[in-house]
Amino acid sequence: MGDYHEFTDQYKVPVIAKLLHALPHYNITFHKINSTFRPNDEIYLESLGILGSVPAALLIVSLLGLLFYLMTRCCDRKPRPAHSITSLKVALSIVTVMCCAAIGLGLYGNDDLHNGLLEVLTAGRKVDTMVTTIRNQTLILENTLTNRIRPQLVELADIFDQPVSNQTALSKLFVSLNIVQGNVTLATNAANDIRRPLSGISMTHFLTRGDQWELIRWPGTVATLALLLVLCAVLLVGVARHSRCALILFSVCGLLAVTGSWLMSGLYLSSSVAVGDLCISPADFLVSTAPRDLPTNVLMHYTQCEPGHTNPFTQRLRESQNSLNNARSAMATVMKISLVLFKSSGLQPKLGAVNADLNSSERLLTQLTALVDCKAVHQNFLAAARGLCEGGLLGLVLMLIASFIAAILLTIMVWVDSHTWIYIRKRNDYAQVDEPSYISHPAPQNHQQMMNAARTLPRNHNGHFSPPVISGSHTLQHPNKRQQHEMMAHAHIQQNMRAMGTHTLGRLPSHNHSPTHMTGPNNGKYATLSKQCKTLEANDFY
Repeated sequence: MGDYHEFTDQYKVPVIAKLLHALPHYNITFHKINSTFRPNDEIYLESLGILGSVPAALLIVSLLGLLFYLMTRCCDRKPRPAHSITSLKVALSIVTVMCCAAIGLGLYGNDDLHNGLLEVLTAGRKVDTMVTTIRNQTLILENTLTNRIRPQLVELADIFDQPVSNQTALSKLFVSLNIVQGNVTLATNAANDIRRPLSGISMTHFLTRGDQWELIRWPGTVATLALLLVLCAVLLVGVARHSRCALILFSVCGLLAVTGSWLMSGLYLSSSVAVGDLCISPADFLVSTAPRDLPTNVLMHYTQCEPGHTNPFTQRLRESQNSLNNARSAMATVMKISLVLFKSSGLQPKLGAVNADLNSSERLLTQLTALVDCKAVHQNFLAAARGLCEGGLLGLVLMLIASFIAAILLTIMVWVDSHTWIYIRKRNDYAQVDEPSYISHPAPQNHQQMMNAARTLPRNHNGHFSPPVISGSHTLQHPNKRQQHEMMAHAHIQQNMRAMGTHTLGRLPSHNHSPTHMTGPNNGKYATLSKQCKTLEANDFY
């Protein structure tokens, strides 16, 4: 019972193939066409190209959106608070991790597709080996019957032309010899009928091209997805280390990654739909591509292998088997009569050689009967169809989904990354948005800057610097901007002079070689700040 169920096992169309086949197929004029798999039809290939152009259109839209965004942001140099930059980095990290997961899904799908294609190639080699073996066996059978047995029968006929006294036995001998010759001819024709349809079947070229293509496709896809993972790792490192260079590098390489992902999505979409159309009826496609010498009923029998259907090859082999049996029976009569009529002609070796060749031909027919059975070919057909339409098609769809998701996420990553690195200059160069302070301004860095700040202070009629006049009280509640700058500059000058250990803004006495001849205030020294000038401290503003 188990063998019967295995024998009647049939191919079932996967659900995913039905869904892909249900997608509408349109030509360039947007007319719906037949979705039957026809790889040699230009209209059908045109419909696949239109389906594959949908991701290409999305690529153009995403690039235009990124272009408009960069045009609006290229001149925006407004600092951003630290918490906004942190939010961008967190969002960028989350999207990057999601993109890595999508790339991992693509690697998984690539492995499934690789295994499915290997099953197709393995089953194809087995079938090709069977066909080659059947073709070679039938050729050997033809050569044995034609090039060895027939010449030996002709030699026997020449020997039997010698005059004998018993013409009745001689007549019976020729009748038996003609029966042998006729059955040998029938067996030869039957073997030729089996070999001739198989002479045009050769899958060696297809299998070799498939091996070469898969040898390039599988590692190439793995390397491409690995590069995308490396690119995501560069972005994560740039986010973690606050590296502006890494973020800019991702922005440049990310555009190439986005373009490649959308293009791969288009390629995978067209390929998935084509394989889905093929998987609806792979047997019909084989019939349409079979050689003209191979009858359609023969190919359908091997792809379906339904019980009750007669194998045309088996029928011809049975005819050949019956012909050889008849030839052996007639040959036994020939041996019996000829050995009596022609005792001194040395017939025994010749008759033994003919019998040996007939036995060898019968063994070849027995082997051919097992080879042409449809069960072995049908099982390999099922293995190839299921490997391509179940595991392989599923892997191809997973790669389509992964590339589509990765393209979207990479587009978002490029947008967010471009928004992030624009506002990053140094590691901690964020705009401080804390409560404004009236006194925390950098002090002058050198003597010249202090002199310039001192010249801006108001002077009294004696030339001395005087503090700004504050009426009413030393407590300043709401100073205007000018008063704030003047008071802060005066306060910082006082602090820097205290740090220097002197109130002198000009030369030291030791620098003057004639101090006694100097006139004017302060004995020729530069004017100093008045000690009566009140120093404004930080608490004077509150």
